[in-house]
Amino acid sequence: MDQVYLWEEDSPAPAETNTDRMEHWHEYIHTRQGTVGLAFDDTAGDFWWSTTAQQVGRMQIVRFGSDPVHYHRTRRDVRGDDDDSFRLLLPLSGEFKFRQGDTAEIVGPGKLAFFHWGSPMVMRQDEPLDALILTVPEQSVHVSRARDAPLALDGSRPLMRSLVSQLDLLHAGCGEWTAVDFSVAFSSALLLLDGVLNRTRAVASGRHAVLAARARELMEIHAGDSKLTPDAVARMCGCSLRTLHTALTDSAGMAPAALLRSIRLDRARRRLSSPLSVDLDAIARETGFGTTRRFREAFRRRYEQTPEQMRAELYG
Repeated sequence: MDQVYLWEEDSPAPAETNTDRMEHWHEYIHTRQGTVGLAFDDTAGDFWWSTTAQQVGRMQIVRFGSDPVHYHRTRRDVRGDDDDSFRLLLPLSGEFKFRQGDTAEIVGPGKLAFFHWGSPMVMRQDEPLDALILTVPEQSVHVSRARDAPLALDGSRPLMRSLVSQLDLLHAGCGEWTAVDFSVAFSSALLLLDGVLNRTRAVASGRHAVLAARARELMEIHAGDSKLTPDAVARMCGCSLRTLHTALTDSAGMAPAALLRSIRLDRARRRLSSPLSVDLDAIARETGFGTTRRFREAFRRRYEQTPEQMRAELYG
């Protein structure tokens, strides 16, 4: 795996005309993010912008500042890019109005916007803005959680503050990272993001609540044991498999076998997202699949790609 850490700073050249500045910004956005339409205020004077970008493979974080500009990404743009990834945007100063689907939000400092790059969107920036934007490869987080996430993430959670700190850390090390160190730090941000996106319903009421919570806890603890089955979990909980099935489908919306498989695959995906060397046989054993063949089959059904393809997408 050939990892290269790249970083660059960019801004308009002094000799550029205002039209050149706007065209330069449009081209930069297209290169770093993808196809998107821009609308400028021609009466506002010379358009200003600057960027600092860092990248290893598809792992990219960009700090950018710019004068007011409006962005819109159409269905045609989405089809042309064929990019199903996500973006995490943290305003450092200024704010923007964001709309995707039926949801609209105003996001400023202290909030994080999380949106799907593979869907149309509109972003209005009516004032100068300084922000960080993180590219989130689609298989680096739990896809169903990501697609169900709100546009503005809950800033009150302590885990959210950890995520913001990690983004600041990534930017602060600009130009000093090695490829491996940057990838490890970036993977840590993705792991925190995955935790923030996990809005599992609190099991606080209902006659099977305690049983469901206990069963999930046992699965989390013993998922690495290939001998752990739904029957074994039911025995450990002192109930029948039918009762366990009812408790988990009521609280988590998943049958015992599906939940156990999901826990194991989440662990395998996080391990594969690490830039450190991996051994598929070891991952299969450590995540409870027993054999590499079973692990590969389950992984491909869930993520529609092989473990090797996921690694190649992330690191090239």
